Amino acid sequence: MIDRRTKKNPKNEKLMEKITRILQERSSKSYEIAKKLILSKKMECKKLNEAFEYYAKSWIDYTHVGLISIACEAVGGDPDKAVTAQVAMLLLAASVDVHDDIIDESKTKYGRPTLFGKFGKDVSLLIGDAFLIKALTYLRKLEKHLTAQEANTIWEIINNQFFDMGDAEALETSMKGDIDISPGKLFSILEKKASNFEIHMRVGAIIGGGERKEIDLLGNYGKILGILAGVREDFIDIFEPDELQNRMRNECLPLPILYVLQNPQTKKIIMDILLKPKISNKDAERIVDIVFEDRNVEIFKGRIQNLAKKALKSISGLHNSEAKSLLQTLLLASLEDL
Repeated sequence: MIDRRTKKNPKNEKLMEKITRILQERSSKSYEIAKKLILSKKMECKKLNEAFEYYAKSWIDYTHVGLISIACEAVGGDPDKAVTAQVAMLLLAASVDVHDDIIDESKTKYGRPTLFGKFGKDVSLLIGDAFLIKALTYLRKLEKHLTAQEANTIWEIINNQFFDMGDAEALETSMKGDIDISPGKLFSILEKKASNFEIHMRVGAIIGGGERKEIDLLGNYGKILGILAGVREDFIDIFEPDELQNRMRNECLPLPILYVLQNPQTKKIIMDILLKPKISNKDAERIVDIVFEDRNVEIFKGRIQNLAKKALKSISGLHNSEAKSLLQTLLLASLEDL
């Protein structure tokens, strides 16, 4: 969710710095434990050890585990009790992240080689599988601090998440290279992927001892936040030539570009750029200008604003004012510059 364009707007930079600092603080314990878990056991294969160390150095997923902490606190729970769940979910997210990069053939991300880009498919698969086993093993620790019903609910939530995420990934994979996908189809995939945010919120609320109504309320908020985060990432990707080129070749095009392609007058201009052997910074800037001037994109942005308002309304009844303020700030940050 962190905007890689913050340097263009001092006000935005301050907001993003605040969000990053808060999420880092709320996930620092879980990161420390998770890194120790994956680095403590040394393999005979030096390449595997190098891959684990490489991933650990660039491991950044403050948003999701931070949400568990905030949701726990929002229902009156102690955030420290959420650390075990944070570690497990952090490892699960890492597994999905590594496998997604393999499927999408993403060799770079945020200006740095991915695990797949640096170590190749075989090593990345093994690392992703190791993260998954570590996560499921660590999840068993949760059962010591929860009722049987709460533990079973969390296991069911995680099970559903993997099916939703897998379904979304499969649907997206089937659309690779198709420039005529309707924006609505890609948006439905973003909605499925948003279950990732929803689940972290629900898990945090359950660990915090929240009532059913509170759990559902925070889950619905998480779903919308996940959609906004996915839309934001799609907007960010149009600013980055390498990511844009990779999405053209190996994934689906960003949602804003699909909206622009609905206009025959701009479709040729966009496609002439995207089909170049190498997309330059100037090319990306041209695409950005077209996207932000497009009427269909403006209408879509209005829909996103309405979704955010719905999420804000859903958390208005929370009694914990600090947690409510944090959740409001997260929504505002996801809408910044859109």
